[in-house]
Amino acid sequence: MKMTDRLMGFALVCSLGLLTLAAGVATRTASADDAAISPAIKAIQGTWVTSENDSLDAKWAFKGENVEVSVNGQEYIGKIKADDQAKPHPTLDIAISEGPEETKGKTGKAIYKLDGEKLLISVSLPGHDRPKDFEAVPMRCTASS
Repeated sequence: MKMTDRLMGFALVCSLGLLTLAAGVATRTASADDAAISPAIKAIQGTWVTSENDSLDAKWAFKGENVEVSVNGQEYIGKIKADDQAKPHPTLDIAISEGPEETKGKTGKAIYKLDGEKLLISVSLPGHDRPKDFEAVPMRCTASS
């Protein structure tokens, strides 16, 4: 398998299973742009992190339709589209504008579930098919301060 097919960080790690994030402390102010943001995207606004005890070090910061992702030291910036009416799971499409060279210009397709203070995301390798379901990978998450 070529190195470009074995992407480090977010794409590879997240495609292997379920990424569970807990709500971090996020301060958000309303702006005129908020009216144009879909309710699905508004629901996941803020910063989400994995717990300190997790083998995966991930942080997702949703700011409007933009997302900044850091997974095990790999940084990604993209624009998101959410469909909370998709079945069987709501979906996210992440158009990656900044990140490792092999991911730029590609779209990471994901399914997600917002469960109170937990956000579960299963993401495909950029340019690949969307995951069909959440992998059963146990992860513990807590909110960060």
